[in-house]
Amino acid sequence: MKTFKKLSMSVVASTLALTCLAQAQTTTGSMQGGMMQDGTMMQSGTMMQGNMMTPTAVSGTVLRYYVDRSGFVSAMDVQTADGVRMVRFSPQMAQSLTTMYPVGATANVYVTSSMSRGMTNYYLAGMGTEMPTPGSMMMPMTVTDLDVLKSEPFVMLGSKSMRVTGSLSGYIADEKGEVLALVLRNSMGSTLVRVPRENRLIGSSMSSSSIVPLIRGASVVAYGMPEAPRYGVISPYANRVVATGISVDGQTLGPLGFGRVMSGGKGTLLGFNVNLGGAVAGTSPEEVQAGNMGYSTYAMPASAGMTGTMGSGTMDGAMGNTMPGGQ
Repeated sequence: MKTFKKLSMSVVASTLALTCLAQAQTTTGSMQGGMMQDGTMMQSGTMMQGNMMTPTAVSGTVLRYYVDRSGFVSAMDVQTADGVRMVRFSPQMAQSLTTMYPVGATANVYVTSSMSRGMTNYYLAGMGTEMPTPGSMMMPMTVTDLDVLKSEPFVMLGSKSMRVTGSLSGYIADEKGEVLALVLRNSMGSTLVRVPRENRLIGSSMSSSSIVPLIRGASVVAYGMPEAPRYGVISPYANRVVATGISVDGQTLGPLGFGRVMSGGKGTLLGFNVNLGGAVAGTSPEEVQAGNMGYSTYAMPASAGMTGTMGSGTMDGAMGNTMPGGQ
């Protein structure tokens, strides 16, 4: 039987409070060595690459918001006088940002920056026209979106096992082609189903008899528990399920998993290389570039209201729900 990390409501509240405080940690404090999202190494109190510790002002019109591969809104494009700036932020800031700076509004934020692979990455450090003080400056995420999907999932204490059915509309894979999650469509909208860790081994054999194929529109049945909610996030997925078992068109997923699939390195949120052959009609160069980094443009719901404690939008999302042929 697969075990999960279970949280009581009081523990979740405390955890979320600590998470919010962590986003406002001081830059003058001691930071443990680690890897930033863009691959930049951190040492105690200093950054080996770029000028991460000096916040600069960014002001301009919000063009769009982006969803990362873990299914959370975590970046936005801002049209400034010097061009379009893509600003990344913690998923827990999504509700605050989209409320204060909806698409089309003027955003006034402070960012820190670093260089990676020949381009400058911008990270939210503060909101408003006043430079954030050292004690209130937000810090960048130190894990990637794929790390979130690979990590041990949390479910609420007392959660009951549930059965989810739907039509397969996509998958999310890492850079090695290992399937981390499935995307289903049903009457409730889109559901993200996290694949059990023991079913994420890339099999040595690729024969159809030992690997469950991923075909668009396939009937999926998944058993599992709802993932614990996260404060302040926005997601196009109506539900997120931590699966304990999955079957596709009646074939139960075994220890070999789905086998190796198309790498998500140059794909969109769902790991499909829909932009590989060039920009899709009506897609901006910035959206194509973001797609190559694993982001997908988020279509805000017509109503500004959010549903559920996760802050999930009810929209099915403007994601490329197409499967590569033969997968």
